Amino acid sequence: MKTTGRFFVVLVFMALAAISCNKDKKPESVIIDEGVNETVDYNKTDSRSEVKFSDVKIQKIYDLYLSVKAALVNSKSGVVQAETKKLEAVIEDSEENMQLKAVSKLISLTKDIKKQRDFFVTLTSEVEKLVGNAEITSGEVYKQFCPMAFDGKGGYWLSDSKEVRNPYYGKEMLVCGSVEKTFK
Repeated sequence: MKTTGRFFVVLVFMALAAISCNKDKKPESVIIDEGVNETVDYNKTDSRSEVKFSDVKIQKIYDLYLSVKAALVNSKSGVVQAETKKLEAVIEDSEENMQLKAVSKLISLTKDIKKQRDFFVTLTSEVEKLVGNAEITSGEVYKQFCPMAFDGKGGYWLSDSKEVRNPYYGKEMLVCGSVEKTFK
């Protein structure tokens, strides 16, 4: 009887996870290499939106943000550090950019991928402020959300693809999430 009860609990958990991660979404076929192959790019999608901003500085910040997101999807903490260091360097010293610059520096000093992912929430929020007020001359930016991130509190990120590649879980839950908003 105990085995049946455990099986039922596991089955219910799997069903809830599937429902929350695939709500209103067509199933995606994603092949994940379970081997040790470190060259697999889990951030790769079938299509990307070539986003262009009228402001060159915002373009650089957004492009580097996407590099950080890709490194998180691929669970490469060293690359996350390097990309956020570049990001910090291009952010102007100003009162409105103070939080963005500070969180970039914090991530660049952090080697722990879990902590980098925690700080990425704030980085996303700060970059979204810039993107939301910027003039996009072509392409689209997708604001995506994973309801399971951070113990069910959820987490947002920005992407250049409608296809979800989750920076909070990497290959463990690669396509968990959905597009919540589109900036044009």
